[in-house]
Amino acid sequence: MAIPSSSAPAARLYLLNQFTATITPDPLSPRSSLLVCFDQPGPNQPDDIVSIGAVTRQIGVNSLVGSGGAGWLDERYTITVTIDIFRGGDDAQATFERSALLLDQVCAVVRGDPTLGGAVLEARPLTSQAEGEWDEEHLGRHAVVALDIECYQRI
Repeated sequence: MAIPSSSAPAARLYLLNQFTATITPDPLSPRSSLLVCFDQPGPNQPDDIVSIGAVTRQIGVNSLVGSGGAGWLDERYTITVTIDIFRGGDDAQATFERSALLLDQVCAVVRGDPTLGGAVLEARPLTSQAEGEWDEEHLGRHAVVALDIECYQRI
């Protein structure tokens, strides 16, 4: 009997593919480009970044199955999606508005298919935190949003 593995890799890949297909560059900032990626982006970072990162996983017993095989365990995990927006100058509201728009688009992907393409039984946006800050070189503003997407699957 095959032991099922975690659904987290498939869930992350689904999110990457859907974000890449649906999230578009900012029409209000034509010089800004968009990157959708796994984990931390490389050194050449565009103004708008949507990063699918950390997975925090909890495993529990679902039902007693003598073999410990399929259906024995539940996995619950969060996938952290980080949105990082940069705009030159001192317009904190503009950076926040763009980050809020991207947050809504990320949530819409999850709400549009709460199974994440069949990778999980249920997924939902759980909690987010938004912060604004100056760029390290004080050339503009960043708005950074961290969103946790909670996923549930029986394995």
